[in-house]
Amino acid sequence: MSSEEIGLGALFRRALEAASKVLDLPTLEEKTQTIILSALTDLRAVASRINTLGLFSPNERLDELSTRNIVYILVPYVIGDVQLRVRAVEPDERLESLRSATIALSSFVRLLDDYEVISPDDKKLHASAPPNDPAKRRQMKIDQYKAEKAIKSRVEALRNRRRQSSSVEASNDYELIADLLSNQNLDEGEDEEEVRELFRTVLRMFWTQAIGHLANVEREVEVLRSAPPKRDQNTTQQTDSASRARTDESWRLDRPLGGESLLDQSGRPLRPFTILPSSAGERARLQAEVFRPDHRLPTMTIDEYLEEEKKRGNFISGGGEASFNAPTSKELLQEAAEMDGTMDGEENSEQKRREEEEWALYTEAHPKGMGNTLNRG
Repeated sequence: MSSEEIGLGALFRRALEAASKVLDLPTLEEKTQTIILSALTDLRAVASRINTLGLFSPNERLDELSTRNIVYILVPYVIGDVQLRVRAVEPDERLESLRSATIALSSFVRLLDDYEVISPDDKKLHASAPPNDPAKRRQMKIDQYKAEKAIKSRVEALRNRRRQSSSVEASNDYELIADLLSNQNLDEGEDEEEVRELFRTVLRMFWTQAIGHLANVEREVEVLRSAPPKRDQNTTQQTDSASRARTDESWRLDRPLGGESLLDQSGRPLRPFTILPSSAGERARLQAEVFRPDHRLPTMTIDEYLEEEKKRGNFISGGGEASFNAPTSKELLQEAAEMDGTMDGEENSEQKRREEEEWALYTEAHPKGMGNTLNRG
């Protein structure tokens, strides 16, 4: 059924039911967004009808407003709250959605100011700028929380006094508004002033929530506007390619004189070289800073240096299977001592005899376990 074919109250109730349904669904899913957009369409139709009928005027007070029409003051708040749930992929889309929500919420706050629903104490507590002192700011947050909790408790107490709504418990704000919309007519013997007090308290409760929404929206807008602009992917790739090309062109190997190659076929350098930028001025400056009177060029290659170190005995060689299989010094001496008939053989045999004799004297003077005299087991 189109919005033109149903009444104002039924249209508002349908939008509230749709908005209440999406609270239990994933916000980013396509099905949820379809319901949200449908609810916004109905809510804007309700707001258009209210403006056409002229239900509210800045020249009247809340006491002069009909009890049946008070609930429709909440239409701008519901529009702003539902608008904040609209999915936005790009930052510009989110900024536009926040702007629409800000317009609706500010309209609701301004309407309550026109009807003088909010007391000066509530405005000072919720709408004033937070202090710079952290302790005072924390105390302000605590006072705001206590005030909101007191208002919600007052709303529940007033609702429970009404016979029609005492058995209905609202699980969210949209169900609460729908319940007020369904039970806006007075029962027989019901005090109208008590009903209007309920509506005034509900308006105060949603005013505090609207102020909180506006503060959150303001902070989010600042974050989105300070974020760096999103660059096009193709443009980013072209820029990165151009930057790499400029880097490759600005640095290169110093070209040798006479066309000689700097590297051999295996990639080893044949002569000292430097890496300098292609700019002649920068090249000359760097060369002037490096090649000074105390600068020394290498006099040999790395391989030549390693060979020289090996000759000096600065390298530890051996190890592995070859070292394991090699004869020990004792075995070499035994083998040399067996060379009979030669001078070297006799000398090695005498050296082997002296070593065995010295070892026998040492073991005789130092029996096994001789060193463990203080800590015997």
